[in-house]
Amino acid sequence: MKGVKLHVKVIALLLAVFGAASVAWQIFAQNIPVSAEITEPVWVIDTRISFSPRENMPVKIKQYLPPSWSRFITLDESFIARNYGVNVDTQGNNRVALWSARRTSGNQELFYRLMLTQRSNTRLSSEEPGPVFRDSPQLSGVEAVAVDALLKPIREHSADIETFIREAIKLINDNSNDNARLLLGNNYSEQSRAAVLERLLSSAHIPVEQVHTLRLSDTAQQTPELWMRSYNGQRWLYFNPQTGAQGLPEDRIVWWTGNDPMIQVDGVRNLKVQISSRQRIVNSIELTQSLSESRGMSGWSMAMYSLPLQTQQTFNFVLMIPVGVLLILLLRNIVGLQTLGTFTPVLIGLAFHETGVIWGVLFFTVISCLGLALRSYLEHLHLQLLSRLSTVLTFVVIMMALISVLGHQLGMKHSLSIGLFPMVILTMSIERLSIAWEERGGLHSMKLGLGTLVAATLAHLMMSYSPWVYFIFTFPGTLLVLMAIMLALGHYRGYRLTELFRFKAMAN
Repeated sequence: MKGVKLHVKVIALLLAVFGAASVAWQIFAQNIPVSAEITEPVWVIDTRISFSPRENMPVKIKQYLPPSWSRFITLDESFIARNYGVNVDTQGNNRVALWSARRTSGNQELFYRLMLTQRSNTRLSSEEPGPVFRDSPQLSGVEAVAVDALLKPIREHSADIETFIREAIKLINDNSNDNARLLLGNNYSEQSRAAVLERLLSSAHIPVEQVHTLRLSDTAQQTPELWMRSYNGQRWLYFNPQTGAQGLPEDRIVWWTGNDPMIQVDGVRNLKVQISSRQRIVNSIELTQSLSESRGMSGWSMAMYSLPLQTQQTFNFVLMIPVGVLLILLLRNIVGLQTLGTFTPVLIGLAFHETGVIWGVLFFTVISCLGLALRSYLEHLHLQLLSRLSTVLTFVVIMMALISVLGHQLGMKHSLSIGLFPMVILTMSIERLSIAWEERGGLHSMKLGLGTLVAATLAHLMMSYSPWVYFIFTFPGTLLVLMAIMLALGHYRGYRLTELFRFKAMAN
């Protein structure tokens, strides 16, 4: 017997560990939300390109797109245009969309929409290597002297790549520095400062490149913001070329790298580019489903959501049955509540989902009382069991139909849902109530009926509690934990709570 108990404990422990590990994997590895009420922001970025084509000339527009290694995850990307071909290619670290048309006339508009989530893109660190060395450019004359003069204090005041770049930015933006003014050539624009900074750092064999970013904010019009970045052998370091601040803010998305503008055109005039962004709030579980589909992730993490919608609705009830069964197990083996059958309260509790608790209890009581009266009459006819049960079942069906028709005539909508009551279960409940009445009296029969209704009500409340329904449907590994608890309770031989009161006088 001890070996059997140990066997059960080992099985229960394995089921609990495996079920808990499955739930933990879905939550922490797959980022599946633990509640259906959790929402997350999704950013929608729209790019509108408007222009007039030149007469009798084909139109070609090259547009830079966000790279695949972005730390934000792309949910959807769409290109909207009439009579234009669109091809997406990769050029270096950039993705490029090429819009083309042979003949167009009138004002033209092209739209590009990008939907992003700020969930971390785990592919970022492994898909974005960079150079760690750069050949020095060939400088001569006064430019070489100015570069050497700027590099000397930078080397003295810096300790690594990060501090070296920040010191260089500080000197380039110092309008009182003669060497910096010489290299800028009286052009103090953002692009000019970035180009001089790139030339200066290249002379120190430090690779650096321009990065154009967009701010994720609710704005109707925004312009790409220029940053600089350098690779230190392990990760990219981002710097603001105006202030020298290090680290790309959390609300920035890298759009493209290099010195070229975002849009390059051929056969076009009066070009206008408008970039806008806005935030949408979406349900986290819907977002996770979209990510699973877009990434082609394994179907096991969202297995239940891959089923047809009607099947999902069915399994919303089916997967909650073990919760009701565990409750009945606790009520019978631990509390000591007496019910009609083992799982009859669970099935009645499922019927309460449509009728409601109050109307469900009323329907069950009325039909059970009328069925008991018929069963008592049939007992005097000395019918066989099968014939008696068939008659009672037919009577139950007739009563359910009458209650539905009468309720409909009186405008009682809840009466129409009585058809969802399990007829066979009602029939067997009436039979068991009648046998209990004959063997142990009417009081015991009433206790059984009341215990069944109490258990059914509690089971209904547990099986219809929305957070639990979502959690078990989304994380079916929870059922293994419930099974482990059921196995652990299988060898319980202690007193039930009701027996403590029952034998209290004997203990005294």
